[in-house]
Amino acid sequence: MTTSTNAPVSCIELHGELVRAQVASQLAAWQSAFRVFLTQSLALSSSQSPLVISLSGVERVDTAGLAVLLHIAREASRNKTEILFKDPPAQLLALAQLSSLTKLLRFV
Repeated sequence: MTTSTNAPVSCIELHGELVRAQVASQLAAWQSAFRVFLTQSLALSSSQSPLVISLSGVERVDTAGLAVLLHIAREASRNKTEILFKDPPAQLLALAQLSSLTKLLRFV
């Protein structure tokens, strides 16, 4: 999985595979991009705009990838940041529905 960001950061794009074999690199990439978002948000204003995570470039996902998204949502919540997951692949939506997690992950 790779990430790309737009400046100023309000959207983080995830690309590639959200799978068990890449969980460590996925979390490291996410944490780096999220730090940039928080830094820019604090510098620009006192109120943060929602952070959009674009999933349109995700090619494959498994339950470990779903866990990564839950971690992302939890970390954003701890930092009082609204987060939206945009354009999730059908496979991810199916996993989230089977796991009853669609209410925790805000898909748009």
